[in-house]
Amino acid sequence: MRQRSGIGDGVLLRNNNARVVAADRVHPNPRSLDGEPWDAGLRSHHAAIAGEWRRFADGGGRLPRMEDLLGEHQGNEGSWRVGLLVQTGRPVAPLADLFPATVSALAAVPGLLSALWSVLEPGVELPPHAGPNAGVLRYHLTVEGDGSAALQVGDVVVPYVAGGSVLFDDTAEHSAWNRGASDRVSILCELLRPVTGRAATLNRVVQRVRALDGRYRGAPARAAEWHRALNPHAPA
Repeated sequence: MRQRSGIGDGVLLRNNNARVVAADRVHPNPRSLDGEPWDAGLRSHHAAIAGEWRRFADGGGRLPRMEDLLGEHQGNEGSWRVGLLVQTGRPVAPLADLFPATVSALAAVPGLLSALWSVLEPGVELPPHAGPNAGVLRYHLTVEGDGSAALQVGDVVVPYVAGGSVLFDDTAEHSAWNRGASDRVSILCELLRPVTGRAATLNRVVQRVRALDGRYRGAPARAAEWHRALNPHAPA
């Protein structure tokens, strides 16, 4: 996602990026998820997660656009809709209350900082971009997808197929698209980068400082306001 400067950006973030990369250097990007029990555990809940999503969508549930939730445009062409489930490791109402099985499954993911529904409607293109924060990794669990939508990280293209997952460092250039005829629905998570020692301690501090930025701190209130506006007959 393209983000303007804020609290925790600048020198603090650049120093932290250098520190965590030095402590966690030898990995492909995207990363291998083979043998990661938390990934297998979350994917084992795919049917329940997909069932909750389908009940919401079939019942007329609507989500705001990404730029409305964050209060700034992310550079995407087409409609990218999102729904906030977890922020700073804590469930966020009202959506967390509407997706209890999903939130319960996410609670077992180590280092989970945030999670949101991410819906790329047909025709969406997210042009090549790079995130600013190497202290976190991005994880996507595809809830609905037939492979016609994809993520590209560097030279690696990962199709979005229902039940599949991908973990990557988004400070590398990456892009995404949906060139199919139906929505690509996924859960997009931000995970604390798994480093140890002093690098881990300082990284946690930096991520707490970044969470104070108004873009993120105000997101739960904006999410609740948009939920009420888009779903006036749904439980608040």
